[in-house]
Amino acid sequence: MSTDKGLRAGTMASILVGVVLAVGTALGQQEGFSTEAPGSVLIFPKVVNTSNTVIQITNVDNNVRSVHCFYVNGASLNGEPLWTVTDFELVLTRQQPTHWGVATGRAVNPNDATGGLDPGLIPPVPAGFTGYLLCVQTNVDGGPNTANSLIGTATVGQISGAGGGANVVSKYNATAIPACNGPTGPCGPTGATSDFDNVLELNNVEYAACPGGVYLNFESEGGADPALAGAGNVASTVSTNLSLVPCGIDFENIIPTSTTLFAFIRDEFETVSSVDQFAVDCYLSDPLSAPEFGGQVTLPTTYGSAIIRPLAGTGLVPAIGVANVLRTADDGTQDTAATNLHFCTDEDSPALCTPVNSEIRLPTFFE
Repeated sequence: MSTDKGLRAGTMASILVGVVLAVGTALGQQEGFSTEAPGSVLIFPKVVNTSNTVIQITNVDNNVRSVHCFYVNGASLNGEPLWTVTDFELVLTRQQPTHWGVATGRAVNPNDATGGLDPGLIPPVPAGFTGYLLCVQTNVDGGPNTANSLIGTATVGQISGAGGGANVVSKYNATAIPACNGPTGPCGPTGATSDFDNVLELNNVEYAACPGGVYLNFESEGGADPALAGAGNVASTVSTNLSLVPCGIDFENIIPTSTTLFAFIRDEFETVSSVDQFAVDCYLSDPLSAPEFGGQVTLPTTYGSAIIRPLAGTGLVPAIGVANVLRTADDGTQDTAATNLHFCTDEDSPALCTPVNSEIRLPTFFE
């Protein structure tokens, strides 16, 4: 459990940061990809079975909705992504929330201790799993459905019990991709209706186009946490884990999506630095201290900001993701806070976040 000297102050700082970012989300994500509004596709960028992850999905519609989900293992072997995919189906009654722990999955058993209606058989992920989850709203026959009925959250970490032990839990919202559903829908005037085949076009015509990049606000990697230092922790540290999923996935041909990104960084004095050309092969989940970030996220100031996007003119897809911040006090207690990376659609310099057309290609049995 957190101590007064240890993490109470740090936890309050995390809450305040979360409030500020939530306001930014509400103001800045009225169209396109969203972490607040429902969609027809959900992406959970950080799913782990190194501790545990609890997934929650809700059908906000007044009609029964079917859902097809895909776990993607983000592990690699000898530098190559494994790209192992496990899929399963859900059926959600109107206004139904459902949940499961990824370590155990969920059985179809109305007499078990798990609350709520069983949505279908959900398999467990293997021990040590690190990757992501994508869920697509479908019709009964398996074809895509564009009613934008799904929202979701993920809770990552574990609580080992009161009176001591680990208490390292964070929560984030799934990224929802809406179907456009015409020129008055969530994609704006370019929106049209879907052709309902197995290729979901992310182009602001059928589904929302990929935002050109994402924003990351962070504390200097490995530096002291100001709130913890103010509570008497002379040796506190902060580390941020970044989880990224390329915006575009090919489940039909089982080809992992790869992209190359660039991070445009500013510290509190507007000093500019950058992380050039780090790769996201299928999936990336690493602390900012990892070699691919080149030490550029250890700043001369406490706070920094970054725009993470492909290099202009390369034709590469951007990524979406989650930042999970670990705060450690000098008495060894820890706490975490997860933050959705907010979408950058500003095409002007210096952001240069030009939206990118991409696609999610489903297995052909959806046709």
